[in-house]
Amino acid sequence: MSINLEAFEWLRKHTYAHARACGESGRDEKGLEAWCNQQLQAWLAKQPEGDEMPPSHVAATARSVAQYVSKNYERHRAPPKSTRDQRQAEQNIMPLIAEDYQRRGIRPTVRRVANFMDVSKSKAGRLRAREGVAPVRDRRKAPLRSVARQVLDALEAMLPRDGSTVVRLDDLADPIWPRSTNKTTGRQHRKRVRDALSEIEKARLGFNIVPSSTLAAVQRGRRWKPGQADAALAAAEATPSRLYPIDALPERPVGGSFWASPEIHDVMIMLRVAAQERLPFHPLARFIHAHRLVIDPQPLLDITWRFSQPQYSRDEMLEQMRRKASQLVDPRWNDGRRYLSKPLRRLVNSIHLLTEEGYWGRPAPDALITALHVTRYLDHVDEGARTRINMLQAIIEALWESDSNMDPKAAVAACRQLAQAEEAGQWTPADGHVLRPEPVYGKVLEARDDIPF
Repeated sequence: MSINLEAFEWLRKHTYAHARACGESGRDEKGLEAWCNQQLQAWLAKQPEGDEMPPSHVAATARSVAQYVSKNYERHRAPPKSTRDQRQAEQNIMPLIAEDYQRRGIRPTVRRVANFMDVSKSKAGRLRAREGVAPVRDRRKAPLRSVARQVLDALEAMLPRDGSTVVRLDDLADPIWPRSTNKTTGRQHRKRVRDALSEIEKARLGFNIVPSSTLAAVQRGRRWKPGQADAALAAAEATPSRLYPIDALPERPVGGSFWASPEIHDVMIMLRVAAQERLPFHPLARFIHAHRLVIDPQPLLDITWRFSQPQYSRDEMLEQMRRKASQLVDPRWNDGRRYLSKPLRRLVNSIHLLTEEGYWGRPAPDALITALHVTRYLDHVDEGARTRINMLQAIIEALWESDSNMDPKAAVAACRQLAQAEEAGQWTPADGHVLRPEPVYGKVLEARDDIPF
């Protein structure tokens, strides 16, 4: 650093302004060093003591400022004007406003909705687009062929807003065609998916896609920087566990069966936690959804995704999440994350209470009552869902009455067998506990793709 502190401070401030105005193009180290040298010499020429700073010090000052700015300087971003929960609340209110306009026979245009909510037209347009109301986007999607439309649905489910991810081509093909053991068929499916990805990108729908032979790097909202997509693909090939979770892709429609209904699915996830099963990310995401911890669960999903990796056991996951909850109230964290502390503590406590039910081998009906109590799930469901949950409670109580050793683990196994029986047409909810799964302990069924939990 130069001994002339006044010259250094002047150059530093002007270089920040130059980098802020020029963006990435103004942060090339060599070009920035030449610019700094030129600007510093011009400034020194106007100073009375300019001759006192030798050329070597001028060059050293320009080089040090250019190196720092090119590598470390980040433009200051103003804090958001609204919290994440406020933005999600606006998203939830939007369809109600549009429905009210339609009921009164008024077209819910972006301008009318923006005036009603007292937000900008661009924000109202974004909110409406997330509800699927986007005329320009619909016109661009219209020429897409069937495969491209289905792949686009998967991409929009993975990235509902701006972001990036890496996904397997086979995972994008699975909802479209049954997975085949024939290698030639698999290659044809991947080729058709790559063609569909190219078609989506050319349609200008906001996706920038860089495919490889088996993977695809997808970015929504902006384009990949040079070399960034290749680095993401290389990292995904090196650590496949970091790929986008397969279970989060759109699922094939299951139908209207009792065991596939969303509320039964949620309650069975709670019982699986009580049974101390090792849950991957997708069931844990459903578990968070059932809690209604926050309006927008995305921050909790990000935390849970990190702790649901295979390197964590159940106890280690709980300990890591407790540590994270304690960090979120630290004053060094900003306000945007601090509000997650209470929901994260509630999540950890509920997992701890439910796993205790399985650890002590308490009866399955008691574990189910605990699950509904700690998650307050019944406070948020309609009458039809409440009826189905009451039927599930009656089924589990009947199984426990016939076998007093029916703990949460055995109850999950029994319910999976009943789900198989319903699929085969051998059981209906009206039968209740008439069909006794045989045997419960001799063969504990694992979760399969065709069993919804």
